[in-house]
Amino acid sequence: MKSKTFKFSSTINVLGAMPDFSQDTVKNEPMLFNCSAAFAYEQGGPITRKFIHMIHEAGYGDDFVLDSRVHMLMTGFYPCIPGWHHDDIPRNTANGQPNYHNPEYHSTHIMGLVNGDICPTQFALGDCEMPDIEEGEVYYRKWHPIVDSLCESGKLIRYDAVGNPVIAFDAHSFHQGQKAVKPGWRWFARVSYNTERTKSITNEFRNQVQVYIPAPDYRGW
Repeated sequence: MKSKTFKFSSTINVLGAMPDFSQDTVKNEPMLFNCSAAFAYEQGGPITRKFIHMIHEAGYGDDFVLDSRVHMLMTGFYPCIPGWHHDDIPRNTANGQPNYHNPEYHSTHIMGLVNGDICPTQFALGDCEMPDIEEGEVYYRKWHPIVDSLCESGKLIRYDAVGNPVIAFDAHSFHQGQKAVKPGWRWFARVSYNTERTKSITNEFRNQVQVYIPAPDYRGW
């Protein structure tokens, strides 16, 4: 019996670009977690409000949940756990892995970056087919080298979200965080539609964010 595979169309739609903001403005922008549109607009700073304006200008509504982060990055730092993955696949499985067999919903997203040149999110664009996992395996650990290989062969195309882009994508768009290529303050936000999270809004301020480094050898601060 042939093992199951999953077919994905990994796409994005660039909706526009945020304006430039000063490093001080980025540094002082409030960070939000699991927020409604109304709370995010009222409690966010100028960057968050501009992002929501751009979402409206692109024809999208307010039935989303918003998360944002501000990172002070040094060269080589990751703002997130690296590796190719999808956002918000339901994890209602016994082993906690994403439910690709029978997902309850298919989420869509819009992300925004300011100072993305410091550390651009990378997408892998095109159609691809991925194998199922065996018991005890992890989807993205198994798929990461496959996506890399498809990019190297040209079957998928790497796209770096440099600058201040606003990008629409969905739960089948492969993407990953990358190492910062230079130091500075970076703002990231994502709104998500058609997800269970919109049913449990908590309107929280995010008080801290972490960075990830492959080899912690930073001396002489």
